[in-house]
Amino acid sequence: MRRTRCTAAMVAAAVVSGTLALASPASADPTPAGTFRKLVGVGSDTTQDMLNALAGDTVNGNSYAGTAVKAASGAGVASYDAIEPGTGSTTSNIQTRTGGPSFLRPNGSGKGRLALSMSLTGDKFPDSSGVSIKGQVDFARSSSGPSTSGTAFTYIPFARDAVGVAVRGSALNTLTVDQLHDIYSGSLTVVNGQTVHPKIPQSGSGTRKFFLGAIGLTDATLSPNVPTVQENQADGALNEDGALVPFSVGSWIAQNNGISPDFSTTAAAAGAHLAAVQLPGDTGATTPVATVNGKLAPVGAYYENATFGRDVYNVVPTRAIDPTSVFFDKDLYDVFVTSGTHEAGLASEGAEGVIAKFGFVNESYNGSVNPAKHAKLGGLEESGIDTSTPAAPALKATRGDASVKLSWTAPAATGLPVTDYRVTLTGSDGAVVAVKDVSAGTRSYTFSGLALGTYTATVSAANLNGSGPAASWTGIIKYTTTTKATTATTAYGKTPKVAVTVADTHGVVPTGTVTVKEGTTTLGTGTLDSTGKATISLSSHLKVATHALTVSYGGNGKLLTSHTSAGLTITKATPTVTVTAPSTISHTSQAKVTIKVSATGTTPTGTVRIYEGSVVRATGTLSGGVLTLTLPKLSVGTHTMHAWYLGSSTVNSKNSANFTIKST
Repeated sequence: MRRTRCTAAMVAAAVVSGTLALASPASADPTPAGTFRKLVGVGSDTTQDMLNALAGDTVNGNSYAGTAVKAASGAGVASYDAIEPGTGSTTSNIQTRTGGPSFLRPNGSGKGRLALSMSLTGDKFPDSSGVSIKGQVDFARSSSGPSTSGTAFTYIPFARDAVGVAVRGSALNTLTVDQLHDIYSGSLTVVNGQTVHPKIPQSGSGTRKFFLGAIGLTDATLSPNVPTVQENQADGALNEDGALVPFSVGSWIAQNNGISPDFSTTAAAAGAHLAAVQLPGDTGATTPVATVNGKLAPVGAYYENATFGRDVYNVVPTRAIDPTSVFFDKDLYDVFVTSGTHEAGLASEGAEGVIAKFGFVNESYNGSVNPAKHAKLGGLEESGIDTSTPAAPALKATRGDASVKLSWTAPAATGLPVTDYRVTLTGSDGAVVAVKDVSAGTRSYTFSGLALGTYTATVSAANLNGSGPAASWTGIIKYTTTTKATTATTAYGKTPKVAVTVADTHGVVPTGTVTVKEGTTTLGTGTLDSTGKATISLSSHLKVATHALTVSYGGNGKLLTSHTSAGLTITKATPTVTVTAPSTISHTSQAKVTIKVSATGTTPTGTVRIYEGSVVRATGTLSGGVLTLTLPKLSVGTHTMHAWYLGSSTVNSKNSANFTIKST
């Protein structure tokens, strides 16, 4: 790609080299009739002939098939004229896809951008009386910048043009900006003795919008007496002395050099020409064109002037040229975008040669998508449409092994539905680590294989108007761990233990603490040893029951927390029952029997009975695990008895060994 502007001499050299056909029949739209190509463009008639040539079609009898710009896949460009070729009709229809609808031909930059908008929204073009053209247009030719704010569209510059004033009559050879302002506002009707007859291009024309802005007017302040004519057609506009109309200088050159279809040479033969204009800040006037070897060529000073010089654009959906978007169109990107080492097809040497032939100037920023380098951003150009972007989704993040899973819920509905979600991960230094665009039906995405460290993840929802505010999460990415715990059935009064093992991961040995809880109650904590293990002793007086435990590892600087569940069964203690009783007693006396009930880790409580056979001889309650009972008088003879401890909530029941008392 050339990085310097073409000079007037270079253009003129191309004109007289014999490579251009002159005064040949005009052809436009993809040829032959019925040809369909992938990348469909409509809109501005200022750039239509140049785009037709760059698409490889025949323009004014000259075939440009040999220099057709195509994507790497071979996908071609289909550029449709603003008015019907041959007839000049502004009410004819076009069909841009096989089996697609037939719809009104978009006439001018504004209508082209409107068609592109409705191709995205699926609305009817040009209004409710038309047909839905969803998916029928891929780009719009535009000779002016955005009319609405937003980010839905990227205006990609691909050449430099200028707006001049085509006039008829020598009285208008030189004009100033102030004079043009007054002429078109209606306050100046005579210049140098000549009554002026101003004309203005049709509504929606990019040249119209640009020119009015350059002279300090708008459609609202334009005199209502100024008639409308088709843009860039001098033959119909300059039909009397004193007539004047804003005109693309590139189009004037191309028509009068025989490069583009002829809508101006009849007027030129009758004396129509481009007036010299006193540019703001200059003392003299500058003519937009020079004659080199008998042909017209651009004047660089006029083209580069900030007031009348202008970039011309190809307008594309911003999401379609974003390589990270689910809507990325590689073919569109190949043809229109210059970024990094990627060069737009329209910025190739061959394409720039075609651009120069049509009276436009090549610039180094051809294909730029950077707003700091001549690209522009704009919104959908459809009246009455909701211009809001989606609210932030509700975001949840779950960290995994060197990963984070982001889950979200859709934001509340707006006028335009959510089309996709943008998920972005940045490091602690703010550098973007990864970006992923996912479809509207997706509700989660996982970034995996991450280095340890702090990251911020954001998720934003987008619709055709652009991306809304992002939901954000910031956290530390670590490795996962696995915690295991084992227990053994333990009798009440004995110390239950939980053996915990936290597995190492990625060569990192777990360190830190583990905690045992039952519900929200902490039962014990422990510190992992050098092998990632810990044994935690719990209270020996846990309730007799099966306890549902949660065993948690608290993590460390490199490892995430983890937990597991474990069941711990506490059973009743098994007691020992001993009896001390006299071996012999008089039948006239009462024997005293001492019973002692003991168990590991607890002092049994409860009732003890003395049985002789099935007959209860005495009953009492333990105190401190001991009880002395006085038996009733025993009949003469040998009595065999035993003590029965009835047990408690924590200690099992148990019989003592038999003992005998001889009553004499």
